[in-house]
Amino acid sequence: MGHYPFTLFNGITALVLALTLMLLWQRFRGALAANWPLVCYAAVAGYTIAFSGGLNPYWVAAGVACGVAIRIGFHPTLVRWLEAIPLGYVAWRCVGLLLMW
Repeated sequence: MGHYPFTLFNGITALVLALTLMLLWQRFRGALAANWPLVCYAAVAGYTIAFSGGLNPYWVAAGVACGVAIRIGFHPTLVRWLEAIPLGYVAWRCVGLLLMW
């Protein structure tokens, strides 16, 4: 079995995965009207732009739209369940990129 190549891409992908899992955890455990999830989404959007082909921009945009809707107070308890779908996609895709699937 070969070695796992640690590259800048893999490091940033692991960071995005950690941010996504933290965001998913805090959505259900913390306050809904917080500003820090939008910063996490800015990082994920920047990752999507920087590494084209890594994440589907439509899924990221759906997550950003859910995050903004929660922040402004548009049915936050319902929208956070919808937000779990794009966050699940981002987490699953990051795991796939890290494992080279």
